[in-house]
Amino acid sequence: MIIERLPLGDPSWREFVLAQRGATPFHLPEWAQVLADCYRFEPFALVARERDGEVVAGLPVIAVRSLSGRRRWVSLPFSDSCPLLTQDPAREVEVAEALADHALGSGAIGLEVRACLPAGAHTFPVEVGYEYLMDLPGDAATLHPSKGHRQNRNRAERAGVEIHRGSGPEDVAAFYRLHALTRRRQGIPVQPRRFFDLIGERLLTQGKGFVSTARIDGDVVASGLFLTHGRTIVAKFRASDPARSDTGAGFLVDWEAISVACGEGYTMLDLGRTDWDEEGQRRYKSGWGAVERPLIYTHLSQKAPDAGRPSVGGLPRRIIRNSPLWVTRALGAALYRWTA
Repeated sequence: MIIERLPLGDPSWREFVLAQRGATPFHLPEWAQVLADCYRFEPFALVARERDGEVVAGLPVIAVRSLSGRRRWVSLPFSDSCPLLTQDPAREVEVAEALADHALGSGAIGLEVRACLPAGAHTFPVEVGYEYLMDLPGDAATLHPSKGHRQNRNRAERAGVEIHRGSGPEDVAAFYRLHALTRRRQGIPVQPRRFFDLIGERLLTQGKGFVSTARIDGDVVASGLFLTHGRTIVAKFRASDPARSDTGAGFLVDWEAISVACGEGYTMLDLGRTDWDEEGQRRYKSGWGAVERPLIYTHLSQKAPDAGRPSVGGLPRRIIRNSPLWVTRALGAALYRWTA
């Protein structure tokens, strides 16, 4: 088995990804390229080939540097989960060891894979929170959200909330306005506007996702950004107007997206990562019927990773909540690149 580094646009990498049933939107070359172009990262794919040249495993990778200048590889930053793609799961140990040898031999301090890998000489698993996956039925009528979720969905419908699904620049702009307000309310810096513009341009307009927008009397009160690939739909971002939080519009956004996904043939809903202390988010995601399970990232390196890497969430939340929006956006533009 030979490990080879390929450009993201290499046809053999794209063909391999499109042929894998386990591939998600985060494996698509377009997603890694969005990250690279927005944050000035170096992207590539690592593939395992047999001696006859056949690609049998691989994953997208971003090379990042810390403030101290240390170089490491991540698959992938700002992506909740990105499992190793392989034609034969029984060979995951062999592939992981080959990937570790290649990464360390290339001068990186290690390779972080945002998924669980089998134990090996260079594997260091780290539990980072929870992930939420939900098998989707073919008929939305068989879904069983919690009583509270149904009540909030019904409340939004009675209030006259209307859902619009789109993928154009105006849909992304409407989402981003609420996203900035939501992040400030949470005390978290906001990702650059360019990040979402690139998602719209490279993925949404190419049929790889959409924005679901909730309006009351023409006013946008909630929004969600969803990514899609194959039979998987990912609820990547949610946002709402803090002044209209009593409408239940956010519940209707997710309900409409989930029920439509069932009718369109999607079989898996990924509600993303939640940290241990986010009890509200844990209840919300479980309330749709998603299964909560530990989310583990695997570090392929010579030693266990350092704890407590920089996090934009580590800033004093009180300061962010009381700052103008331009301050939250400026902090995000300055800091996110260094927290990959």
